[in-house]
Amino acid sequence: MMIKKEVWDSIDKNSQMLKKMARDIWENPEVSLEEEFASKLQAKVLEDSGLKVTLGLKDLPTALIAEYGKGKPIIGILGEYDALESLSQDSVPERKVRVQGGHGHGCGHNLLGTGGVGAAIAIKEAIERGELQGTIRYYGCPAEEELIGKLFMLRDGYFDNCDALLYWHPSSNNTPWRVPCLAATSVVFSFKGLTAHAPQAHIGRSALDAVELMNVGANYLREHLPKEVMMHYSILGNGIAPNTVPDRCQSWYMMRAPKRVQLDEAFPRLVDVAKGAAMMTGTTLEKVEVLGGGNEVIVNQTLADLFVKNMNELGGPSFTEDDYAFAKKLNDQFTPEQKLRGAQAFQIPPEYYDKDLLDKVVPKTNNEVFPISGDADPSWLFPFGAVYCATWPIGVFTHTWQATACTGSDLGFHGMLFAAKTLAGACCELMSDGDLMEKVKDEFRETSKNLNYKVNIGADAVPKKVKLT
Repeated sequence: MMIKKEVWDSIDKNSQMLKKMARDIWENPEVSLEEEFASKLQAKVLEDSGLKVTLGLKDLPTALIAEYGKGKPIIGILGEYDALESLSQDSVPERKVRVQGGHGHGCGHNLLGTGGVGAAIAIKEAIERGELQGTIRYYGCPAEEELIGKLFMLRDGYFDNCDALLYWHPSSNNTPWRVPCLAATSVVFSFKGLTAHAPQAHIGRSALDAVELMNVGANYLREHLPKEVMMHYSILGNGIAPNTVPDRCQSWYMMRAPKRVQLDEAFPRLVDVAKGAAMMTGTTLEKVEVLGGGNEVIVNQTLADLFVKNMNELGGPSFTEDDYAFAKKLNDQFTPEQKLRGAQAFQIPPEYYDKDLLDKVVPKTNNEVFPISGDADPSWLFPFGAVYCATWPIGVFTHTWQATACTGSDLGFHGMLFAAKTLAGACCELMSDGDLMEKVKDEFRETSKNLNYKVNIGADAVPKKVKLT
């Protein structure tokens, strides 16, 4: 398809700009709901490229929508740009903190959003030349790490009338999502007690005791839940010295399971544990606040096949000798067991275990559920296709300093450009082939016909940043 080649050439033409954007966002890491630099930078680049940009959506000042074209099909590309706390790292293959206590892009969202921007601009140019018909939309989605952004954008109607949503994520693999990811719930339990001087502790009622007892109870609860249900928690700071009985304390839980229905059954039992902890300590369970979450992802196999087709046409990421050397230096620091666990985490086929960097395309994985979660509820209401593209070596996990090092390096940038071309190539075919678009929709109608979607946040809920201290 000649149009596709021109679109890919456009991404090559803009490659230096895209690399600079990814690096600038990497050098200015911002955590969930604080992505002012990243969102303004992307909005400016998109607007300067001729797309109509809206920066700031209801309750989400760092969310954006950029659009070009008219009519159907309307293809949405999902982007993200939030960083992770305390993962500051230089773009070198050994541990070297850039900013003490600083943040870092250990999940590669500086690449994820920028790759989507590159694809959207290339498709815009093709529509402008008259080679494609339809509408391209880029969604800048904040706060993915706290499972917030897309959920609120979906609730407030910003995805309405999309014909398909496309997404990519940094990885060590080059493969489409063909299986569901985990459903998740993010929730904060707030306890209220009574302060007292520690020597007269019998007068006080400790909210910290309630949190600790809740967490103990949750650990006993695990035995009586389906083994697939996972619970992770963190105690939020109460700001009181040990010589005062704390009257405020919170516990922040992330619950995950392969199916939303499993969480719906487990969640009330966790709430009962919290209520029991309050009774035992004479405190009050003041608030149970669901911050965000997501249902298991509903993947579209037609879109997955389309991603594989385009990845194969591209031939894999265009890594350089320096990229392979960078990957080897990182992997040499892992034991064989560590590298194996990293490879298995991203479903790398065994025939590639001896490689440092995957430059091949893996058409499918054999697992039934992929053990990650996100705010991907739009997949329940619109055809959704997602793909992993290699931006770090086999053996590297997300949310690590090694991933942060790669996402600020040429290795990560080359994987990002491959992802941008994969997304853009898929857009080209969806806009050019009405039968293909209809096949995508037919599959979605079949897979979603028995789904009963319910948004997991209230109509009056507002996005909230959790403070760890």
